Amino acid sequence: MIVRVLRARIKASKIAAFDAVFRTQVALIREQPGLMYVKFARRIQSDGTEDAVLFEEWQDSKSLYAWVGPNLTEPRLVPGVRALVDDVEVAHFESLDDDDIVAIPVAQAG
Repeated sequence: MIVRVLRARIKASKIAAFDAVFRTQVALIREQPGLMYVKFARRIQSDGTEDAVLFEEWQDSKSLYAWVGPNLTEPRLVPGVRALVDDVEVAHFESLDDDDIVAIPVAQAG
């Protein structure tokens, strides 16, 4: 499985608009074949800005490429989102807790 993490920084004056438009993004992602999990979360900073995070877990790279397209480093955003964010970045991670990976027992404290 592949974990895709999108992070965005939003100015205080654009938070309400961003949160509303980005819920459309989340709804669209939920319809995609191969998506296993998605979570939209935010953190309001002391300066009034918002850090938004979208966690996605994809079954395989084929499903992820079908959603994103050929350039995985470019976030796929619904119309209107890009104009509301100051900064956006995307990163991909290999999931290491799949069922076919053997778990190593953690030593009990003792």
